[in-house]
Amino acid sequence: MKALYLLSCLLLCSIACNTSRPETATEVATKPTTILLVRHAEKDYGDDPDLIPAGQERAALLAEMLSKTELAAVYSTDTKRTRQTASPSAEKHGLKVNIYDAADLKVIADRLSRKHRGQTVLVVGHSNTTPALANYLTKSEAHPRFSELDYGNLLVVTLPESGRSQVLQLRY
Repeated sequence: MKALYLLSCLLLCSIACNTSRPETATEVATKPTTILLVRHAEKDYGDDPDLIPAGQERAALLAEMLSKTELAAVYSTDTKRTRQTASPSAEKHGLKVNIYDAADLKVIADRLSRKHRGQTVLVVGHSNTTPALANYLTKSEAHPRFSELDYGNLLVVTLPESGRSQVLQLRY
């Protein structure tokens, strides 16, 4: 598990961490857009449940994994469990959590790829919406719904300026 965590951290840092000189507008425009997609962490039961302690730990782990990643924005659906999963990462980066409507994933996919061109963004969703959003972003049907019992998927969607988009499926 520690090796997988370390590998995930190193991969995310290499994808999104930039410690070089400030970029020009042209360089930003040619940089790929990276969308990090996760399902909310472990939750309690009920209509709009909070995260349970294991979920709070997973949200903190995600924030730690992304601590050296240059996040431009954090998005979440408007439920407690998704906001509570997104908040530690947003706070660590001095960002607010932007709420999106999971009922219209095409709109959020278009907004992410347009508004955050050349940037790295975290999006927290649900077992059905997270892979569906990856499908909209990549214009594919390659990503099936996550199991209701699985909270550890991390999809790294890379949208280059030209060429095919890619999705790396990790576990955290």
